[in-house]
Amino acid sequence: MTDNNAPSLRDLVFTTDTVPVIDELAGFDALVPDLSDDLKRLTALLERLPPILDLRGRALVHTQQYERFLALAEADPEELGARVDTANALAILAHAGEIAMLLVPSGSPENRFARAMLSKERNKQYRNGGGVHDPELMDRALRRSFAHGSPQLALGKRIPPGMENAAKRFSGAVLPLPETCDGTSPGVHHLEHASALEAWFNAPPDLDALLDGARKLLKQIDVRSQAADAWPFLYGARRGALILAYAKLCRIGLWPARSSADLIAKMEVERLITERAHDPDAMRALVEIALGVGRRIAKQSGRFLTILDGVEL
Repeated sequence: MTDNNAPSLRDLVFTTDTVPVIDELAGFDALVPDLSDDLKRLTALLERLPPILDLRGRALVHTQQYERFLALAEADPEELGARVDTANALAILAHAGEIAMLLVPSGSPENRFARAMLSKERNKQYRNGGGVHDPELMDRALRRSFAHGSPQLALGKRIPPGMENAAKRFSGAVLPLPETCDGTSPGVHHLEHASALEAWFNAPPDLDALLDGARKLLKQIDVRSQAADAWPFLYGARRGALILAYAKLCRIGLWPARSSADLIAKMEVERLITERAHDPDAMRALVEIALGVGRRIAKQSGRFLTILDGVEL
């Protein structure tokens, strides 16, 4: 349960739950079915990706919990250092959810509605000077990654018929509860789950392995694109491969570097997305946003690295 009456961090009652923490981008890997044909596997991923509104709900919870942490830490600065990794974990979870929303194709009516609402919200936020990322990067990221035949949803003052519940979910009037987290897929976590959040943050993924996985996916789809017999599944497989690969690249960006190897992996990610100018620019912008988040987290503590051989990354 969330104790919204706790006046400071030290007054929170922490749970001892050991449920694994899984961010939205890492969750994409588990959605790839076990099929013998790689093109079919990657194509099938598109049907298994979570709805944008599900991603939105979990991202909102983690953003709210991060803001709650800051408010409680302001009242109890001495406890801030002891619990800062709770905030770091929530920041990664929230940003992973935000990025995932823009990686998921907006094929269904609800997804198109949620994407249009997100674009409207972000455009207003950045016009008012409330954005946390570079405005140009956000503008690029909001552009549609894949063209499709459906017209863009036009939003006026009225909610389109049939989208009333979707609007409530997007606004945060209805939010998922921590009890919905089963440990096998992304769930929601509150400050009271500090132990699990801190353990997750201090057991980061192998950034080199993520980079290797992304490269293999991109190379695989590039090679198969030239095969004459691959066309029946190629379009869907390309979309699936790009989503999966860019999810890995964004994960590399979000995690702060703890070693020279991590910094080199991040440098390689920057080089890779520069070289792959033919990939959707919206996806490449998301990687740049993720790298910026990772740098901001890294700059808060000497535990993390931002400089390699005198060169700041």
